[in-house]
This record gives sequence, C-alpha cells and structure tokens, in this order.
Amino acid sequence: MLVSREDVPKFIPQRQPIVVVHGLISHTENTSVSEFHVEDGHLFVRHGKLLPSGLMENIAQTSALRSGYHFAHQMQEGGEMKEPPIGFIGALKNFVVSDLPSVGSVLKTTVTITYEVMGMQVVEASVACGRNVIATCEMKIFLSQEN
Repeated sequence: MLVSREDVPKFIPQRQPIVVVHGLISHTENTSVSEFHVEDGHLFVRHGKLLPSGLMENIAQTSALRSGYHFAHQMQEGGEMKEPPIGFIGALKNFVVSDLPSVGSVLKTTVTITYEVMGMQVVEASVACGRNVIATCEMKIFLSQEN
C-alpha cells in the first residue's frame, strides 16, 4: 500500500468523521486506486449500507488522495514540502449507482484523469465492491492555485 490509513490525513483536506478513504493502493501518472472499509457507525452509513452520497464522496476523496500523493512526490523532488491543493467538485455527470455496499465491505475506487488544464481535472471513476462495479461517474474537479 502506498498510503496507509494512518497517513491518509497528510494527503487529503477532509477530517473525521467525513473521511471515506483508508489507503492508496496504486498510483500512476493518470490513474489511482484507493481502498475504503465500510464500517458501522460511519457518517455515510444508514441501515447497514453506505449511502450514494458516501460513494460520491469516496470518489471525490480518491481524487483528492491522488492529487495529494502526486503533489507530495513532486515537492520531494523540488525540496520544501507544502500543503497539497484543495479541490472543489465543479460538476458530476452520469453518476450511476447499481448497488449499495454493506458494512464490512471493502471498496476499491479507481479514478483516471481524462483531461487536465489550468487547475481543472476531469476524472472518470468507478467503485468496485469485490468483483462488481457498483458506481461510476465523470467528475470535474477544480484545484485551488493557492496554498
């Protein structure tokens, strides 16, 4: 694992109880995969299931984790470590949820940057629970230029 559960807060701006990523499994130039364990009592869990809003936030935080990790490695090459940029969801397109994961499930969320220009990223995302893809979307994210 590239980023452990304990280290996730170093790479994303969100804090408990809203965190819905527990680690970064893989990272390339354009694609990253996170992991999340659905736990009872989480803010986005109702009646033993993760809500669609939790899946959407999981996708957004996977993108944030990807950007934070990528930014941190760029900064290591250049010296001084700064805070990663904060992202804002600009648009959500074709958000499809086919199933809600139960408490105890482990989600693997993949985000792939399809387009990036002037602080705006367009990502294609999918959330898998076991072998099944349970959510997909396209998300536009605007990254702050100030740190």
